[in-house]
This record gives sequence, C-alpha cells and structure tokens, in this order.
Amino acid sequence: MKLSKGNKKNLGMIIFSLFLAIAVWFYIHAILSGGPQAYKDLKGVEVNLMGEHLFLGRNVFTVEVDRSTVDIRVRGPEQEIEKLTRMDITAYVNISGLRSGREYSPVVNFILPQNIEVIGTPPLLRVEIKDKNI
Repeated sequence: MKLSKGNKKNLGMIIFSLFLAIAVWFYIHAILSGGPQAYKDLKGVEVNLMGEHLFLGRNVFTVEVDRSTVDIRVRGPEQEIEKLTRMDITAYVNISGLRSGREYSPVVNFILPQNIEVIGTPPLLRVEIKDKNI
C-alpha cells in the first residue's frame, strides 16, 4: 500500500502526538509522585516507649532497653528528604502486654512525614521488664 503525501504528513503528526502525550504523562507522573526519589541516612533517632505507664504506674517494675536511639535509612521525594531531620521522625516500641522477668525484642515502629518511608528491615530493640527490688 502506497501512502500519499497527505497521509505521510498525518502519520508523522500522529507519531509526534503520541510521543508528546507519553512525555507529558511521564512529566505529570513525576510531579504527582513528589519528583525524583532520594535517600537519607538518619543517625541517632530517639526511641520512645509506649505503654510504659502500665508498668511504672504500679511502681513495681523497671524497664531496661539496650539502647535509646536507632539509625535508619529513609526514602522519599528529593525536596522533602533534603530538609528532613531525625527530629521529624517519631520512633517507638510498644511494651504494653509484656510480662516481668522476660526479655523481648520488639520491632521499632515509626511515625513519618507523608511520602517518607523507612528502607530495609526495621530495627529491633532488646527490652527487659524487671521486678523492682523494694
């Protein structure tokens, strides 16, 4: 089948329009997803204990942890990652329901700004609940 000069011009416009539509779609998708993704290592993020009042309120238990901070790697939109600090992240371990006289290794949970996520395996914290020597 032979294309006429007008059909060749239309085919060229169709191909160009398709290419332009795909390029615009990628551009809009990048903007809506927050732009290029970046990574950042945050050292010394303070870990809080949740549910601690259940033990200490009775004043008969102590809670011992092996460390009070963790190091993490986060990913998110480049503009947000650049200004992110460890103070923007809340790290916590829920110790409610743990029993005295045992050692636990609960996962550290995080409350993060929107569009930010922790990369890798969540850190563990060694927690031991002990009876207070009165």
